[in-house]
Amino acid sequence: MDIFSHKKILKLYLNGEITSNESKLSTSNSVQKLKSTLLEVKQTNKDKYKGILLKINSPGGTAATSEELARLILSLRKDVPVVVSIGDSACSGAYMIAAAANYIFANTMSWTGSVGVIMTLPNFQELAKKLGVAVKTIKSGKMKDLGNPFREMTPEEESYLETLVKKAHEEFVNFIKLTRPNAKNLDELADGRVLDARTALENNLIDRLGTEDDALTFLITEILKGNEKDFSVTDTAPKPSFLKKILDMAAPITIKLELPNNFSRF
Repeated sequence: MDIFSHKKILKLYLNGEITSNESKLSTSNSVQKLKSTLLEVKQTNKDKYKGILLKINSPGGTAATSEELARLILSLRKDVPVVVSIGDSACSGAYMIAAAANYIFANTMSWTGSVGVIMTLPNFQELAKKLGVAVKTIKSGKMKDLGNPFREMTPEEESYLETLVKKAHEEFVNFIKLTRPNAKNLDELADGRVLDARTALENNLIDRLGTEDDALTFLITEILKGNEKDFSVTDTAPKPSFLKKILDMAAPITIKLELPNNFSRF
């Protein structure tokens, strides 16, 4: 069969922290590229691609951006099946995005889950006193400077923020219940803990252990009911810049799970 008559699979990537920031120096380029490509497929290219393989390596990120991507995939998967392959991690908001797909693969040493919401608010009050810095705040309402790092938070403010976090967590859990109706022990596991792939599989938070190649084969043979020789893959992997190549060469070898520092995030 001629390559031009092959059925096409689109390979997409979600790498790094999930954020709406569009700075060229941030990992959000992966997020923005993923969003724009998914929108393009949904609006104009449903017939061009028979399926999507989404490779995820992300610790999570901001709540609203994670939800936006997840719901976009959820709306698309009815017409174009989406299979996720988890690399090092798909945690928190990244897991929400994975859960929107038709099927989830993970390597045996992948980390996932972390179904939770966190809000981090720094306080510089004592530091400001030591430096002799005084801050005057003029506001229109008692909650307008909520989270002001130069004063103590009131009990009322803390209670209000806890309510916001609990509501966001409830939305997160409800989304997982919608997309993963066979999930087990979700109320217990949705306390923010990170899960190894085997535990996630035992509780139906993912579907199968396997590599990226396994996920691609499953998409073609099991979901699309085809033969691998009849399909070609359109790979959207970004080409690293010369500066990134230099920085990667100089980077130390570490094992870590990064969590983003945003005001409110999954």
